[in-house]
Amino acid sequence: MAAQIVAQRLETIRRHMPETLACIRDRAEHFGDEAYALVRRGLRGEPGCFYAVENGYVMGQPAGLPSGVLRDAAGFMVEMGCTHVCIWPERVWQGRAAGQDGGGQHGAD
Repeated sequence: MAAQIVAQRLETIRRHMPETLACIRDRAEHFGDEAYALVRRGLRGEPGCFYAVENGYVMGQPAGLPSGVLRDAAGFMVEMGCTHVCIWPERVWQGRAAGQDGGGQHGAD
């Protein structure tokens, strides 16, 4: 059952979250296959692996924030015109060759 839910959520990302999909592909290119594993873990509900918001869709599970705070944060992002947000563990932004992928501590975005 969990595999089917993850597959449905991945399909939602592919169809409706193009910037998030681009971010996932970029992190996989620089960090390796573990980036895809973190996405799947986050989509299964594991906190602190992957969290994304784009076009009204929210995927993954962030770490350490109550759902009410996350709902408010998502609302503020929409109000302020933020097109998308992807949150990963810090090590994912460091990549295989830290500092060589053009991104800072929070990535290239």
